[in-house]
Amino acid sequence: MDLERLRHRGPDSRGAWHSPDRRCWLGHTRLAIIDLSEAGAQPMRDEQTGNVIVFNGEIYNHRALRDELKGAPWRGESDTETLLAAYQEWGSAMLPRLKGMFAFVIFNGATGELFAARDRLGIKPLYFRRSDDALQIASEIRSLSDSGHEDIAPAALATYLRYGAFSEDQMPFENLEALAAGHYLTVGADPMARGTKLRFVQACYWPARSSMRATKADPAEAVRSLLERSVREHLLADVPVASLLSGGIDSSILTALAARNSATPLQTFSVGFAEAGFDETAIAAEVAQRHGTTHRRIELTEPELLEMVQTAVSLLDIPSVDAINTYIVCRKIAESGVKVALSGLGGDELFGGYPSFTDVPKMAVLAMLPRVLRKLARHCGEVGRRLAELPGRDIFELTRWRRGFWTEAMLEEAGLPRSTPSLVTPPALPDAFAQISWTELTGYMRQMLLRDADQMSMAVSIELRVPFLDHELVEYVLALPASEKRRYAGVKGLLVEACRDLLPERVYRRRKMGFALPMAQWMRGPLAGFVECGLAETAARGLIPAGMIRRLEEEFRGGTLHWTRLWSVVVLGHYLRAQKSRGLPAASATPQLQEAGV
Repeated sequence: MDLERLRHRGPDSRGAWHSPDRRCWLGHTRLAIIDLSEAGAQPMRDEQTGNVIVFNGEIYNHRALRDELKGAPWRGESDTETLLAAYQEWGSAMLPRLKGMFAFVIFNGATGELFAARDRLGIKPLYFRRSDDALQIASEIRSLSDSGHEDIAPAALATYLRYGAFSEDQMPFENLEALAAGHYLTVGADPMARGTKLRFVQACYWPARSSMRATKADPAEAVRSLLERSVREHLLADVPVASLLSGGIDSSILTALAARNSATPLQTFSVGFAEAGFDETAIAAEVAQRHGTTHRRIELTEPELLEMVQTAVSLLDIPSVDAINTYIVCRKIAESGVKVALSGLGGDELFGGYPSFTDVPKMAVLAMLPRVLRKLARHCGEVGRRLAELPGRDIFELTRWRRGFWTEAMLEEAGLPRSTPSLVTPPALPDAFAQISWTELTGYMRQMLLRDADQMSMAVSIELRVPFLDHELVEYVLALPASEKRRYAGVKGLLVEACRDLLPERVYRRRKMGFALPMAQWMRGPLAGFVECGLAETAARGLIPAGMIRRLEEEFRGGTLHWTRLWSVVVLGHYLRAQKSRGLPAASATPQLQEAGV
């Protein structure tokens, strides 16, 4: 594995380790945030046990864990060292004790086994390829996949076009897998087989049904307490932590709480551009002034944005119809020397900030109509064509269906199967509101937003932290009945009530806006050549019939097709072209127990 391909994830240093029998290799590129000394360097080896770890992420309660691990001979202050000691003490039982975002791989010096794990919500990624006698595992698929010479499976392609992202159970290339969020993987020699055959065991440690419980405390007070604690924990770092301040409810609350708890003046950043109609930077500046942050407004010109749109597409590790806004914001704050920033991702999914929370119950009523009547809607434009395909009354299915970009009819025309990713099995949930929330958290957020946040922030060596996804806060809010979440007026009323004293009134009294790019306008204008190139590459690969691509382009230019439906095809073409030009080598044919890069 070539660590150069992961350099952007950790430009501060790199290291590699081989097991004594040369059958296991671990590599790491480091973005130094906690314990900047060599004592925090990776791969990290425990001299007493022979265990070796490579780790990506942060363990926010690692100092509390050290209090429980009193006998450990600490050499430094890093959470990596804490993880090594926790594994030696508790094995896989360490995982429910961890608070944070993480993907790590540990080589067990005593057994020769490999232990890999991923955080509960899937904030940090971990991908792998395996055969009977070899395993490769890494934070990005570009380190694993000979994707320049591979075809995308039709079922995986259908899922990408349908939902704008590849699902974790249908990765783009053959024999490529994602370790599921809240799961761990153990790999070792198969005792029932001869030779080098390996045994792979995956297991789930979260969610536990018993964990989704709401206390009898006042919900607004409980949410405030849990969120304040989460923000304090997310400030753990030996470098400054900044906040992405858009001016919306979520980022304003995080900024206010972080400013109150930061030992130094909090840096905040807002990004806007003069050509767009959606600019919240004036409100962001008001929030920053109220809480005494060191604020910077970054205004971008259209030429800068057009360049960054194309660069973002070229940097994708896995195609996505989204991702561009995250790249733009992270790239600009990275140029300011910031390494760590707080993001409000997760607030909409938990507290009902999406239209799905009102739309899905209405769609469940429409789904009661006879199918023959619903089919008539296909003659009423794009919205009608979508409504004609309502899948039924199941809340989970309807929520996922609402997130669709391509319709079933479009997939059929493209000669692709009606493939849908598996729904993540939910814990016991109290009502439809919680079911919608769970589906958004484990679907749209995990498969697209979190993946994009990781790949686009790490592309410019920024660590994004997401305090709303503290698992204790998530569990509490999911377990609350909808009546408590809707007890207060307005969008995300419970969250606003919990933090009303932190916000200027116009932050929560106005319509949700967001940092929007005029993509449709650009695709018809200055990005037209970029669009044509991506469409031509997709057509040349034979993934989608050329005639259908031409028709979609005509519908888009005529204003009857939303730009995202065409953009997904554009991104796919450029992604495949970039993968081919990288000339990634095929996976090693030499039998190896483990090869990992994080």
